[in-house]
Amino acid sequence: MTHTILSRSTWKPGQLRLRPATVPFTHLAGICALVFALGTTGCSSSSATGAGLNEDGPAPVNETAQVDTTWRSELYPEDWTPPSDEWFEEDAFIQDYSYAGYARGERPIPTFADATVLSVLDYGADPTGTTDSTVAIQKAIDTASALKGDTVVYLPAGTYHIQPQGEDKYALHIGHSNLVLRGDGPDKTRLLNTSTEMRGKQIIRVQGDGKGSWKVEETPASPLAWDLLSPTTVIPLEDASGFKPGDMVIIRADPTSEWIKEHKEDGWLGYEDKLGSIRYLRRIQSVDTQTNEITIDIPTRYALKVRDNARVHLKSYQLENVGLEDFAIANVEHPGQDGWGVLDFAAPDSAYTKRLAEGYDLDPNFAQQRKSAYDAHASYVISLYNVVDGWVKNVESYLPEGNARGSHMLSNGIRLYECLNVSVIDCTMQHTLYGGGGGNGYMFRLDNSNECLVQGCHAEAARHGYSLSGMATSGNVLYQCFDKDTATQAADPYYTTGRGSDNHMWFSHSNLVDNCTADNSWFEARDRYFEKMSQPKHNTTSTQSVYWNTTGLSNSYHDFVVWSVQGGEGYVIGTQGAVSGVNTEGNYPELRKAVSDPVDRVEGVGEGATLEPQSLFMDQRARRLGQ
Repeated sequence: MTHTILSRSTWKPGQLRLRPATVPFTHLAGICALVFALGTTGCSSSSATGAGLNEDGPAPVNETAQVDTTWRSELYPEDWTPPSDEWFEEDAFIQDYSYAGYARGERPIPTFADATVLSVLDYGADPTGTTDSTVAIQKAIDTASALKGDTVVYLPAGTYHIQPQGEDKYALHIGHSNLVLRGDGPDKTRLLNTSTEMRGKQIIRVQGDGKGSWKVEETPASPLAWDLLSPTTVIPLEDASGFKPGDMVIIRADPTSEWIKEHKEDGWLGYEDKLGSIRYLRRIQSVDTQTNEITIDIPTRYALKVRDNARVHLKSYQLENVGLEDFAIANVEHPGQDGWGVLDFAAPDSAYTKRLAEGYDLDPNFAQQRKSAYDAHASYVISLYNVVDGWVKNVESYLPEGNARGSHMLSNGIRLYECLNVSVIDCTMQHTLYGGGGGNGYMFRLDNSNECLVQGCHAEAARHGYSLSGMATSGNVLYQCFDKDTATQAADPYYTTGRGSDNHMWFSHSNLVDNCTADNSWFEARDRYFEKMSQPKHNTTSTQSVYWNTTGLSNSYHDFVVWSVQGGEGYVIGTQGAVSGVNTEGNYPELRKAVSDPVDRVEGVGEGATLEPQSLFMDQRARRLGQ
């Protein structure tokens, strides 16, 4: 029988798209021939490893032979072009990740060389740490915010004590665009938060007013005219007349009951309002009112269907050109010696605590007594909300004198929430005091953020080094990042139940981990269904995400460096190092097979050193920008 393939350019709403019969993709076609030549029984369909047998998984594939020549992924040939006809839900393909980071990589992070500079010393800040400097530094920030043009708030060398004032949820707050908080380097300028009652607070918060939330829908707005099933920058609307070039817009689709059933996640039914939505923040390049089409600056990252209320709406009130640079930051250690268990953060009688009790079969009153972890729960060193084209550069956590257990922070490091094109460059976050459940012990966390770049960063001694979470999390790149000693906290019992750098929950998608290294850790985008867990369960954490040229130095927990069990297609291209294995089987393979099939695609286990190109991100950026 002859099958007709309909590309996006010829496909129309309502047509059936048929796919030709294909030979199933094996993980490593070359390995099979090698294994048979060596007299073994064949290749595993679910696991590949270069570091021996994984006690928790299936039989491994033998390590590939070392070769002197370079090789390319079957999905990324030399004549690769950005995809436009492939369907997210059906096809295997590599997307264009070159848009991640400040200004889509088209301009360098600005130096603010000609900016107005305000020294915090002129506002009464004390660089000796003898007196609290919160009010003085905040006054300098507020003064800078009122000025026109670029402004630098300068922190000369010294140690500045700060803490939240009154009912504030932060010690320092930046709420205006075109402002940089800059020190003399992390070895010279230090910020020390002296408060240990930081539940739900941040040491530094960067956020405008609440109108910037991506959940707030503004007008104009329009439904999509038809489904978009492939990556595209051309968005057909029912009515494009209200939009203009330069507008920031959200392109959105909701997890309707039909969407949930289609993705075989029936356990999510009834929790649609908690899952969030697929959201892409984009800038309009052009508007055609004759065809009712808008053209956006960055391609879409997953299927958008009219059935799922796919729509476009204006989004304003984002902060732009905001940076944090060249300082160290830490928190005074909490004095509590016990009460740091995995669920010791829980608040008495909260709705979330009730869900925890139900999900883990606990006594409903298990959290009646307040414990030490309560004060540290969900606190962050730095949080950025609703920022476009921002950056955090050369910022490090440090060990303050007197922190006897060696902690740098109470719980979490740097968080990007609903951000677009933010770069986090050459930053180090390490040694959390608490890494319990419910969102604690993450060194770098991207929540519902688009096209952000985390480059050259170091995470160490935490629950999760790097985490991508939420349905609106897409197009982000981790490049040349390092994760060391996962499942660690400074407080007794010294370990955490959560481990590894991960795609964490609820269908984050189309992200890239490129040239990253794990030392006693690993990187994963797996099915995180667990029998005991609060609702809605994390379940499918990703689809269409890529692990490219990953290095494993050691792993005391598993015999792999990448664990990939994505919903639909997922990709692991090239690994290397002492632990170069790849696991493609989940914890409940039979129960969850229908959700995660097909098995993720794996190429070049142990052959990352000869992969061409060495970096997918850098190669794609050079192609797009003609470099």
